[in-house]
Amino acid sequence: MQLFPRLSEPDDAPALRVGDAELSYRELAAAAAGFAERVGQARRVAVWATPSVETCVGVLGALAAGAAVVPINAGAGARELEHILGDSEPGLVVAPAGAELPTALERLPRAELDTGPPGARLPDALGDEDPAFVLYTSGTTGPPKGAVIPRRAVVSNLDALAEVWAWTADDRLAHALPLFHVHGWCSASWGPCAAAGASSTWGASHRVR
Repeated sequence: MQLFPRLSEPDDAPALRVGDAELSYRELAAAAAGFAERVGQARRVAVWATPSVETCVGVLGALAAGAAVVPINAGAGARELEHILGDSEPGLVVAPAGAELPTALERLPRAELDTGPPGARLPDALGDEDPAFVLYTSGTTGPPKGAVIPRRAVVSNLDALAEVWAWTADDRLAHALPLFHVHGWCSASWGPCAAAGASSTWGASHRVR
């Protein structure tokens, strides 16, 4: 099962824009492939989920390497963050260069991303039931619970949205959803690119607290 069919034969069409930063499909595939090589044997990767091209590269690279992504709400309190990290046990954390992280995340090995030199071909051949995301609930009735989202669920959701919303390569999605939320990632961030070769533009309103 492929999560990244659009990146298997990337071109120079725009894939993602965040502020003044923009990546084409070719640049996005190369940067994600380079990061996938750096993930190593980590089974889970925490991602500091703020709006940046580095965040997108980190998520795609971790998924391609076979790791499950644990998006971290930048507005999470210390107690919630300690619970999430203790429960999910990520092997490293991904954050943009210069980003200040809470003490709990600073204990993890940090992989700052470089969207520069091209990497190897992006791997994309894991099993349907392999975990893609561990997304934590809001904790309304107790400590946040980690929901494990398999790759097949992500692909199924994107296929359904592509059909219902009738995405085409000419579409542009203005994205203002939180990146630690399932809809913010699986639908609004990667959906347009994966389903139809459309592009996604991220807004500052991602900074939900």
